[in-house]
Amino acid sequence: MAQFLRPSKRSLTNAQHYEFMDVFITVLTEAGFTAAKIMALLSQLRTAFAEEDRYYMIARASEIIALRDAADKLRDNFYGRVHAVIKAWAGSGIAAMEPSANMLKKVFDLYKVNTSAQVDEESGQLDNLITDLSASDMQSALQTLGVMPLYQTMVEAHQEAKSYRLEQGTEESEKVTGALRKARKDTDGLYDELTYLIEAFTKTADDPAPYEAFIKKWNGTLKIYQDMLDRKSNTDDA
Repeated sequence: MAQFLRPSKRSLTNAQHYEFMDVFITVLTEAGFTAAKIMALLSQLRTAFAEEDRYYMIARASEIIALRDAADKLRDNFYGRVHAVIKAWAGSGIAAMEPSANMLKKVFDLYKVNTSAQVDEESGQLDNLITDLSASDMQSALQTLGVMPLYQTMVEAHQEAKSYRLEQGTEESEKVTGALRKARKDTDGLYDELTYLIEAFTKTADDPAPYEAFIKKWNGTLKIYQDMLDRKSNTDDA
């Protein structure tokens, strides 16, 4: 009897588990099986996966918030570095540096970016600052002071913070973690029922060939997951 490989679904990350189930549902649907028992379980799996999808998206929102906060912290850090260099050279009397520093300081003083402000408020302030600093004379001044790498890092982190802010969903309470765990357990149970049922059909169906072909095809994907988990296990043991 043809049998499915059975990598540990519990060892998959939430993202990997989501992708695993999504692909399985797609592949099984495309197989075109008409047996009533398979169709009934597939319908139940779709319903359970919709619940996993819901809680996974909420959990993903929490991850996005963490990434946004990290980008926000990075842009604050490099804003401070650029600003500090400008203030150090402004009014210094050093002919090669002072004019550029004085020009840049006027822009920084104009916008008075508050790195402790709410994320969206700070983003608006930085947008205005970066727009003014995009002018060619401002870019030359940044080059003169040797802060262009610091400035570019600030801009990149700023764009990341804004991007993550757009992706951010509404974060719910910590009960989401337990709800996602339960949703994964439900989809795992239905997946197991379906795969054992398909294995049974290779022995009981009048024409077992389609079921055997499906097992062979899906095993190709399962082998990829098994290899990935094996590599992870070897890395963890090292």
